[in-house]
Amino acid sequence: MICLDTNVVIGTITGRVPGFRVRLNEFLGRRARVTMPVIALYEMRYGNAKSDRRNESERLLDMFLATGVDVLPFEEEDARHAGEIRAHLERLGEPIGHYDYLIAAQARCRNATLVTANSREFLRVPGLVVTDWTA
Repeated sequence: MICLDTNVVIGTITGRVPGFRVRLNEFLGRRARVTMPVIALYEMRYGNAKSDRRNESERLLDMFLATGVDVLPFEEEDARHAGEIRAHLERLGEPIGHYDYLIAAQARCRNATLVTANSREFLRVPGLVVTDWTA
């Protein structure tokens, strides 16, 4: 199972990184489970709400979700993982973004590979498998 970070969703929807769509289609074609955290969905909806092209942005996001990407709900076990990750990284003096704790927790809790274009942040999270589609 792969779990898409917000930046990969954006890159796929906008087409700014054509390789993202190709790689995503490979996973979907193999019927692999492709997910995105509800936190990433929130970030997308927030960005769309601020957009001058809100209706078009929402339409593109809905089309993206209709390809078979499952949205992961944030559950009690996710909260436990997020708390552990944040406490650990803060003890090390290496915090990451607040939403990144939640996204990392959802992927790690489910033993999913987090697909991102920002591996620098997520590689600090113990027990999280990360792949960077820009590499």
